[in-house]
Order: sequence, then C-alpha cells, then structure tokens
Amino acid sequence: MSFEHRLGELLKDQDPYATGPDPVPIIAAARRRRARRRAGTAAAAAAVAVALVCGATAVTAGSARHVGQVAGEAGAAFSPVAVPSPTPTATPSPTATATPLPLSPVRQVGPGQRIEMAAGARMWVSPFEKCDNYQPDGSDSGTDCRDVRSDNLEHDRPALYAQSHGDRDRFIVASFYLGPVAPARIVAFTGGRATVATLVSTVGMQRWIGYYVVLPPLPEADPAAHRRPVSPAIAAYDSEGRLLAELPGTTADGADERAPQQL
Repeated sequence: MSFEHRLGELLKDQDPYATGPDPVPIIAAARRRRARRRAGTAAAAAAVAVALVCGATAVTAGSARHVGQVAGEAGAAFSPVAVPSPTPTATPSPTATATPLPLSPVRQVGPGQRIEMAAGARMWVSPFEKCDNYQPDGSDSGTDCRDVRSDNLEHDRPALYAQSHGDRDRFIVASFYLGPVAPARIVAFTGGRATVATLVSTVGMQRWIGYYVVLPPLPEADPAAHRRPVSPAIAAYDSEGRLLAELPGTTADGADERAPQQL
C-alpha cells in the first residue's frame, strides 16, 4: 500500500462521514511538486559546483607567467607577445670598389737615387735593397734598409711587406712586393676607402718592386682597450684586378681591415 493511500485511510478514520474531495490525488500531486523542487535544487547545486571548479581553474591559469606571453585576468586567454631575436653583428665582407681604380704610377729611378715621398720622408732602391729615412721635424730618425734576398721573406708566392711611419700630419707606408707576377696596382684601404700607391723601380730588379703610399693621419686606438694600432690594409692586384697578395690592417674599433678580392 502506498504512502498516499495509507494517509488517506487515516484521515477518513478520524471522520468517516467527512465530505469533500478525495485526499489521495491531492497528496500525490503535492508529492510530485516536492520531487520537482528537490531535483531543481540538486541541479542548481551541481551548476554552482561546476562554476566554482571552472573559476578555480581559470584563476590558476590566469596567474601563470610564460616567456613571450602575458597573463590577463582570471579566465582570460593568453596573448602571445613577439620577442625580437638578437641580430648578429657580423663584419661585412669587403666588396669590389665602386669605381675602377687607376693603375699605380711607376717611378723609374737610378740605383740609390733618393726620392721624396713627402716632406722629410725619403726612399731609395737598388737591385736588391729598399731603404728609407724620415726627418719630419728636422731630426734624423735613422735609415732603415731591407734586403729582398733574405731567407726570412716569402719567395715562392706573391707576398707584400709594409713599414709605416705616422705623425699628426700623415701616415706613410713604404716597402716592397715580391712575386713572379708584376703588380699593376698596390692599394691601401682605410675604412673601406682606397688609395693607390706609387711603385718604385730601378734597373736590375728581378721579381720584386718597391712602393709607397701617403695617407691622412690615422686615428689612434684607445690604449685602455689594449687593441692593435690602427693600420691600413695593403693589397697588390694584377692587371685584371685580381688580388695577388694582401696584408690585413686594423680599424679603430679593433676589427680587421680587409681588401676586396677583386677590384
């Protein structure tokens, strides 16, 4: 017997002559309404629990910090932020000069004949030797000579040598080239700028030639940086502009000064 029928009998037993509607359908309807309310309450509680769980998850995600991302408010999506990558500062390779360089002028002199490279700076050659002397302020700095037959020099392939002298007014490089192919140009490069050197020749020379080039004064390197002194790159080229030999130089910031492979 159901609970509704039993409750109806108890009510009738109290007043067997009571009139009015049968209580059984009324009680059943009330029972159904209570069941619906309980179901609604349970659903609402479940929704609240889900919302709390999602909210807790959103707060946890929103508090995260990642490289390249920015965390917003709780539950907000991450917004990626572009992080620029460092660009390496590679030293550019030297390229051919923009305009064709003239051939090096040649000074044909007698053996031992002194020529003036600049005020107070003189040079002379013999069939086997190159010499120079500097007296920029009237004082004699001494004479320096190099024998091109020395075993300390390169005789099997084209080779360049350089001796320099600088002051507040100019920077002079004077030396010689050794090699089976006569150079058409010897060029000094400072900061990428090219200056053609003068060749010096005399009778009896074989497989070598002297040269000199006068440049503006070069900047002095910072002594505290312990860098090599600033110097030009010196290069010899054949008549087609192909590099025969090179002496790399040094820039003011300590980098290598290089000559192009082709003029």
